[in-house]
Amino acid sequence: MKITKELAEILGIFAADGSLQDNHICMWGNITEDKEYYDNTICPIFSKVFNIKITAHEKKSNSVYGFYICKRKIIEDFKRIGFTKNKTYTVTIPKIIKRSKNKEIIAAFIRGYADCDGCIDFLKRKGKYKEFKLKYNTYPRIWIVSASHKVIREISEKLDFLEISHKVNKKSSKRKYEAQQLAIIIRGPERVKSFIEKVGFNNPAQQTKYKIWAKFGMCPSKTTIKQRKLILQGELNPFSLVKNGPDRI
Repeated sequence: MKITKELAEILGIFAADGSLQDNHICMWGNITEDKEYYDNTICPIFSKVFNIKITAHEKKSNSVYGFYICKRKIIEDFKRIGFTKNKTYTVTIPKIIKRSKNKEIIAAFIRGYADCDGCIDFLKRKGKYKEFKLKYNTYPRIWIVSASHKVIREISEKLDFLEISHKVNKKSSKRKYEAQQLAIIIRGPERVKSFIEKVGFNNPAQQTKYKIWAKFGMCPSKTTIKQRKLILQGELNPFSLVKNGPDRI
């Protein structure tokens, strides 16, 4: 298949959150936080690239929102690209992305991956800072996480190629029997701004957090996308959502 920005983004999305089975592929996200992202981004670009009408739906038993694709040709396309079943610990960047020197293609893949297995959050500072930074969540941080250490190290190499400063750290799982994950961490206003400008997010769940921070200089933690949209519409005061006690940093 010829690589395009749309296909590169699909491959990033699928590498993060897709599942390949013998008779179908599927994509599932959070039933509330990811609904707009599926309706306005994932379904349209899947439909465009594969020339098939895709509509997401709720799966309330698992609190997810997404879709199945059962067309044999599309399943075989994903196999040829290099995806396999049970890819949680083994997924890698597909070769057609690895070989590319096109920064837009690489950025599209990373964006798709980060929209699904990444997030942006904001922390309170500790130490000798002004009261505003001690009280409110002002310090930005982007995480891109996977149980596949190889894909994280490969994405790290691509971020180096895009000249986006970051670190790679081990991240212990909160679940007792879950394998240790590896995380890319992009910390601080300038580094986060560089990621937003060169890669960015297409998932409103992440976009809304960054927009609130850009507007108010802070973004409260543990908000829902509904709350964040109300904040951006001027119908909810973000400072009213801040809890006492600084986050760790």
